[in-house]
Amino acid sequence: MKQIYLQPVIAIFSATRLLFKSWRAIAVMGAAYAGLLTSVYLFVSTREATIPQLILTTAVVVIAPALFFLLQTATVTYTNEPVSRSLVKNCLRLMVVSVPVIGITVLGVYGLNKVQSYPTFVTALRYLLIGVFAPLLAIQLWVAATGNGLRPVLRNLRKIVAKAFAPQSVLVYVCGFLIFAAAPYVLINEKITTDKAWLEFSLLMLRLSASALLILLGWVSTVGAISILNRGSYVIKE
Repeated sequence: MKQIYLQPVIAIFSATRLLFKSWRAIAVMGAAYAGLLTSVYLFVSTREATIPQLILTTAVVVIAPALFFLLQTATVTYTNEPVSRSLVKNCLRLMVVSVPVIGITVLGVYGLNKVQSYPTFVTALRYLLIGVFAPLLAIQLWVAATGNGLRPVLRNLRKIVAKAFAPQSVLVYVCGFLIFAAAPYVLINEKITTDKAWLEFSLLMLRLSASALLILLGWVSTVGAISILNRGSYVIKE
């Protein structure tokens, strides 16, 4: 029983240690993350009033998902191999295996929105689907796809789903959730008022920057830990 609780914690520390030992991984993840945040900002702030703005919005719609999957590819693979190795191939694999998860999630949310009774339970289930079930399944598919390719993933889908919701994977995700979701939420919503406008603005920028770093570090450590726990245990038959 102790091993079940201890291994996820060890895996998180190992993933964090491996991250700071690989400056190439940090550079790739940092660049992809910065580009992704910039793309989201441009998408939100750009108005579709002129042709150049429409072109920019269209470009952002294409670039943002590419940067997202590039970041996830580096996050999944940095604990096992150099980030630059098979980066494009693994990125395409992640895109392919993510499509069913996105589809299932969208259909699930759509179906839950149609339910009129038990609103509290439905809302909780919706958040669990988006914030827990879909990410856990996606991460496990990413780990399996980058380690074994697409065909073995299809042949062993039941085993992959079981590993996605195994106690160790769930515990790692819960621990990571406190870092990449709960802590940034508290930081952003913590209001610090001062008499000096420049100081209040500086504190706001500091909180936003710290939140962004916590989101990246927490997510990378979480996915890296799940990769450590599961990659070596896959015995996928060809």
